[in-house]
Amino acid sequence: MSRSAGEAAFREIMMVKLPESDYIHTPLDEATQDFVYGAVWVRPGLSRRDRRLVTLACVTAAGAPQAINDHVWATLSSGDLTVAELEEFTLHLAVYSGWPKARHVQSVIQEQWARILQECDADIEP
Repeated sequence: MSRSAGEAAFREIMMVKLPESDYIHTPLDEATQDFVYGAVWVRPGLSRRDRRLVTLACVTAAGAPQAINDHVWATLSSGDLTVAELEEFTLHLAVYSGWPKARHVQSVIQEQWARILQECDADIEP
């Protein structure tokens, strides 16, 4: 997949624009953009919503706080899952991954939802 296709997939999935400057800094950055987003996330067989649930479960199990923040933000911003659906996901996650990890995800959901609402208000104000 071309770099521009990987960049486009990243923007669509993560709901953020890449910096105007050259985003690719390392081979890991390039692989993340081109393979993870440009090849794996766009495959047929699972919906983007399904991939979001799998990803959220995996980054939580891995204890990756930045990835949790980024993927909760993208999930809510995209509308792929609602806050209510993510809260139900969190309860189910607690059973299989542990209460402390689920509590962390719950707090991230609340923080990111508040951020989205605040940004929406900022866009509406004159």
